[in-house]
Amino acid sequence: MFRIMPIPLRPRATLSDQAYDTLRAMIVRGEMPAGTRLSEPELTQRLAIGRTPLREALLRLAQDGLVAIYPQSGSFVTPISLVQLEEAQFVRERLECGIIRRVAERADKRALSSLRSLLQRQEQAASEDDAEQFHDLDEALHESFCMIAGWPDVWRLIHRSKVQMDRVRRLSLPLEGHMPHLIAQHRAILDAVTRQDAEGAEVAMRGHLREVFSTISLLRLDTIPGTPMIRAAAPGPSKEF
Repeated sequence: MFRIMPIPLRPRATLSDQAYDTLRAMIVRGEMPAGTRLSEPELTQRLAIGRTPLREALLRLAQDGLVAIYPQSGSFVTPISLVQLEEAQFVRERLECGIIRRVAERADKRALSSLRSLLQRQEQAASEDDAEQFHDLDEALHESFCMIAGWPDVWRLIHRSKVQMDRVRRLSLPLEGHMPHLIAQHRAILDAVTRQDAEGAEVAMRGHLREVFSTISLLRLDTIPGTPMIRAAAPGPSKEF
């Protein structure tokens, strides 16, 4: 049985938005593994919504590549797509490397203080082995870069495109030494920003964003030759939500 975890809601979020945000977060956290069947009656009851907003949410998740909808069988959580992950990493690297150069040129003392505070909170989360909090603070740090750059809409674009990356990132956090390693990368980025070293900040950011490829190997997600997808349970008798 899965828990419905509270997540921050968007201003004026519709029921469909709320269902989408909640289910997306649960898939990313791994609470709904690949192959999980999404039962509409169960979800409408647990999310306290009607079938129409739920179906709207499922359609959006299908557009994101997180859910596959089979008319005669139902809806299932998809496996992680390495092809989509590589595309997302390509997009994210191009956008965030440009963003961090701008941050290095624009960040004032107040912005730098806020970034350092987020890094300190990440260190605390890592010391407590709190992967969920660490992930949320990681998101907040990268979102802050976009806000400091003055381009908040870029973060919304990144956030929407990187869902397959998020699934892998979330799986990787419990690996021994991984959270401290990510913190060291974040510190290198912040140090370069503090020095107003745009070139150094970009180099550090690029290395950080390419970490996901090492993670794929560590998690052995690339051990199935000749396929762009990680195998999962086929639609049928599987875990149901």
